[in-house]
Amino acid sequence: MAYFFSGAELNSLTILQMISVFFGTVMAAPLMVSKKANKRIIGYTAMAIGCIAAILVQVSAGLYIFILANLYWVLNSIIAIRKNSKLKK
Repeated sequence: MAYFFSGAELNSLTILQMISVFFGTVMAAPLMVSKKANKRIIGYTAMAIGCIAAILVQVSAGLYIFILANLYWVLNSIIAIRKNSKLKK
């Protein structure tokens, strides 16, 4: 196994956690508050990707209540994408 930072294993769950943080927070937050509809759509898509990655990690850890919370954010992202797509037209 590959190791990173302080010796933690770099396995598939760790990669999914990093994807979740990168897409769900680092990439999504500045894009979702943009004035341009295209950037907001990209931000909401990144948020949905991050939440889906988090759901996969939570399933493996048995954190089922958190899965419901992330499903809520995925649903909100989909609704926002649809609204912003209509604004773009």
